[in-house]
Amino acid sequence: MLIMNEAGLTDASGSPLLGADTAQVDRYIEGSFVDAWRTCVAVMPRIWFSNRSFMSVGVTPNESSGTGYVVLPSDFYLLTSFKMKGWQKPAYEAAIENEKVGSIQMNEYTRGSTIRPVCTITNKILPSGEIGQVLNYYSLPKGQPHVVEDAIYVPVALPLKDISDNGDLGIDARAFEPLAYLSAASAFTLFEKDAVAKALTQRAIEMFPGLQSTRGGSVTTKQ
Repeated sequence: MLIMNEAGLTDASGSPLLGADTAQVDRYIEGSFVDAWRTCVAVMPRIWFSNRSFMSVGVTPNESSGTGYVVLPSDFYLLTSFKMKGWQKPAYEAAIENEKVGSIQMNEYTRGSTIRPVCTITNKILPSGEIGQVLNYYSLPKGQPHVVEDAIYVPVALPLKDISDNGDLGIDARAFEPLAYLSAASAFTLFEKDAVAKALTQRAIEMFPGLQSTRGGSVTTKQ
């Protein structure tokens, strides 16, 4: 309820504008955390969130074409950066591979290069026989050894109930308050308190203008 008090969302007696007990509201807000996290991580700097390395994952190269892939960790959510030795700069985004993207990257004249590297994500049947997500990289000069120089990702956020009271949320202070307001806004939308949800959403947008408000107090993002 601290968020509501700070936002001035109380009635004349100082009670929250919601016909439910505080514990119940808190549970809904906690349950909205992961959705709010997804909204924030899509538009905020990824270094504001927990980052992990996947440098230790083995490379599956195709040196004759200068391409290859690495298996992504099971908790992968977004790419922060990926760089092969020989690239002039890292790749900071990874598109989901589809027919159009695949056609461009399979053509040696239009695919990514050492100057303009490209990464894509797709599913492959792994040596274990299981289907897993992989990061395809394009590309390197034909015949050059394939060595990963940098590999960092944002892992999937855990629900608050799975994090201990003293656990680290892995969130920068600049992202924490907007995320908290969005979580609260989602909870009040469930209770059909649209005016409260809209006010909370607006407060989050004021803190980080990259968040865009939509109907019903929900929030979407612009990529």
